[in-house]
Amino acid sequence: MTFSITDSNQYRIDEIVLVTKAGKIDISSIFTELNIFDSLLMPVMSGNILITDAVNLSNYLLFDGSEVLLISIKKDKMSDIASFKKAFRVYKQTGRTNVTPGTVKYLLHFVSDELFYSDQHRINQFYEATYSDVTKKIFLDYLKIPDNNLKGIYEDSFGIRKIIIPNLRPLEAIQWCAKRAVDSRGSPNFIFFQNITGYNFATLSTLLTQPAIHDVQFQIKNIEGIDAINEMFGARYLEVLTLNDIIEKTRSGVNAGKFIGFDPITRTIAEKHFSYGDHFVNMKHGNKTENFTLIQNRDGVENSKTYNSRKVVSIFGHERQFSNYIKKNDPTSISKEENIEQWFFQRQAIIKNLMAKRLKIVMPGNFNLSSGFNVNVEAPQIGAFNKTTSSNDKSISGKYIIIASRQIIGLDKHETVIEVASSSSTLDFIPESTQEQKEAILEY
Repeated sequence: MTFSITDSNQYRIDEIVLVTKAGKIDISSIFTELNIFDSLLMPVMSGNILITDAVNLSNYLLFDGSEVLLISIKKDKMSDIASFKKAFRVYKQTGRTNVTPGTVKYLLHFVSDELFYSDQHRINQFYEATYSDVTKKIFLDYLKIPDNNLKGIYEDSFGIRKIIIPNLRPLEAIQWCAKRAVDSRGSPNFIFFQNITGYNFATLSTLLTQPAIHDVQFQIKNIEGIDAINEMFGARYLEVLTLNDIIEKTRSGVNAGKFIGFDPITRTIAEKHFSYGDHFVNMKHGNKTENFTLIQNRDGVENSKTYNSRKVVSIFGHERQFSNYIKKNDPTSISKEENIEQWFFQRQAIIKNLMAKRLKIVMPGNFNLSSGFNVNVEAPQIGAFNKTTSSNDKSISGKYIIIASRQIIGLDKHETVIEVASSSSTLDFIPESTQEQKEAILEY
């Protein structure tokens, strides 16, 4: 099929319908704005739609939580490229106000039905399996997710464990599993989320190394010779949300920290030190260089060795492998007990390292710009540059993963706001603090 876009703001509504107790009601002509949200850190998609109601629809339907919202929107009527089609549960109405006599405005909030269904159930069950296998069982046995929502990325975790789901809702249980699951390298970087393709249970290593689906460019808009297809790749706004917050990195253990474990069975206490490289090298990343700056403190200690920056304390079972009693009486527990030291400290460091470099970008409307997909950002250098240097700003240019998106569909436009993050950079070196900087902070 051809993809004939004449305006980067354009969209075509195939269907925006409320399925009510009285049947289907088309609301495509009475909505003012539609927002659809997804996030790498949220298990389900959600949104809201602003309605201008002059036919007393609100009073007629009551909006009691039984309504279903069907949304089918395309960028171009001749193609399914960059299209969106999903069903949602309408769960509340807010902001109901009179506009004119006989006309009211209100917001209808909607969410994937799996959240509504999940909130009605609890899981108290023992499994002896990998965390990914447990997730599959929850998908099928507790959530009954339809096939059209199972088209995302699904990866197998490593290691059979004795797992007790502690009275959690099904979606909470999957997030609980993702937090503890490790890949073949022992890295706890699994993420569970829903995007435009469906539900995903995948590692950041896989997500960060997927090919970029979009090259975000910064160019002059609406000039002769630039068609609407090319304008689809042009950013309308760029904001640096955060860039290498050294305080947050220090406190969350991104640079260094310490795990203190105690085992009530063998009565042992052990410590394990972590530096930046311990969680970074066990993953794959989108760019070539670590998003790290080597800084010496006033004691001359590098920030990758300041292990008191963050301490975590937990029970653990690592020392049981050296117990002759356990080897004789319960040998299987050694390999199947939870290895808390694999994820308890590193998990937060991995997530905080990713979130330490974030941008907000406003793009022409594109449903393909959804959480979990990668984009290449070619940020322009501000100010003078010569022919021997790159025209791109290397401090923020590079490959990023979309961690959140918002589709905004108004009366005459479709825009996509994405928040992107990266755990790495395109720099050719790892920056280091200098002696002059150290002297300046101490002596000035």
